[in-house]
Amino acid sequence: MEKKNAQKNLTKSISLTVLGLIIFTMRFPGSQDTILLKIIHTIQGWLSPHYSTIVLIFMLGVCALTLDVKLFRPSSIGRSQFIRKNFNVSNFQVLFRLTALAFTIVFIFLDSPAFGFLNIASGEIIIMSGSMLVFITVANLFLPLLSDFGLAEFLGVLLDRFIKPVFKVPGNSIINIFTAFFIGSTMGMYLTGAQYEKKLFSRREAMRIISALVVPSIPTAMIYWSLVGDMSYFFKFYTLTFLTFYTLGLIMVRIPPLSRLDDAKTEKRSESSGEGKLKRALDNAAEKAGATNYSLKENLISILGIFLSFIPFLISLGTIANIIIENTGIFEIATMPYGWYLSLFGFENPFLLGQTLILNCIDLVMPAIILKDLASVNTQIIMAVITLNQLIYIASSLIILSFDKLSDGKTLVLLFLERVILAVPLTVFWAMVLL
Repeated sequence: MEKKNAQKNLTKSISLTVLGLIIFTMRFPGSQDTILLKIIHTIQGWLSPHYSTIVLIFMLGVCALTLDVKLFRPSSIGRSQFIRKNFNVSNFQVLFRLTALAFTIVFIFLDSPAFGFLNIASGEIIIMSGSMLVFITVANLFLPLLSDFGLAEFLGVLLDRFIKPVFKVPGNSIINIFTAFFIGSTMGMYLTGAQYEKKLFSRREAMRIISALVVPSIPTAMIYWSLVGDMSYFFKFYTLTFLTFYTLGLIMVRIPPLSRLDDAKTEKRSESSGEGKLKRALDNAAEKAGATNYSLKENLISILGIFLSFIPFLISLGTIANIIIENTGIFEIATMPYGWYLSLFGFENPFLLGQTLILNCIDLVMPAIILKDLASVNTQIIMAVITLNQLIYIASSLIILSFDKLSDGKTLVLLFLERVILAVPLTVFWAMVLL
């Protein structure tokens, strides 16, 4: 009976994992999208005209439940860990939620010159939040096919001795790195966060993967370069991007703050040495699949917890930051250190180029507008790599914030500065070799 169950679990692992790989990697006929991205983009296309309404409904529900819990403290608080964790929050978090709701209401219902500056600051963030609500919901429904049925355990046994010495992460993380490279960086990051919450990675391992080892996929890089320069130079741009990102990652995983994060193992991994490695890999995969019982309810609750952790902060803090940058002189002041740093490496117009490293915090297209007008193709390529480095990190920061206790603000700021400081000389070095 035990042998029969093991065979059943192995069949379950293989069939669901293969299904997941097909959905995540196979191109949809007649499209550049994978099957999963085609599903996501189709749903986003249907719902995009209603993004702001979706965000409004979400924020109304969040604020109503938060105020109910804070003001009336219903008996359900004691019974439900989810309510205690997500709605019995600090007054500071309540303020952020109410502010995000107010910005959303003004954007939808008060389209007048008096609120023009506020709606300009909040509009793109609210629309982006709607897009992320759809993306994360749909992606999370399919991610268990890759994360919960043994693929990571299988790869972990086979690849650990090769991956760990180089990247300082377990062998099972190769699926996350491949997902980012072949499918999309956001998908690779989100898969890592989901596996962290399922206790497959320690905090240090998850942060190393998300913030240091994710390389932008070819489609992502192609879209960004198409905004900047001549597509005939794309191969040089992407080769430089690849070399810079992985050199940067190899350094970052070995130095603080990533090297000092908590590395307590959260899940024991089978290390039986008396078996062949392939058999042990298959046994681990089957054991994981057998222990997994997919629950749509638990999955949706997990998704809601993710949204609660970062959507209100994204809308409120993002809007306030946009207002400050657009209406004060802080933008010019903030770009000066970047300009000084770039001038050390001989860049022409370093203070103009320094603006791109701030603009990508506001709008994904703005850095490309500056770079597009540069006369030097080599400078275009170098700065496009540097700015894409920061764009990917901004995306990873949003993903990191969506998972409970994965990181804190201090660590995220240190990583941001570290990436800037290291990316510039590394890009310049590889440019001298390649260009």
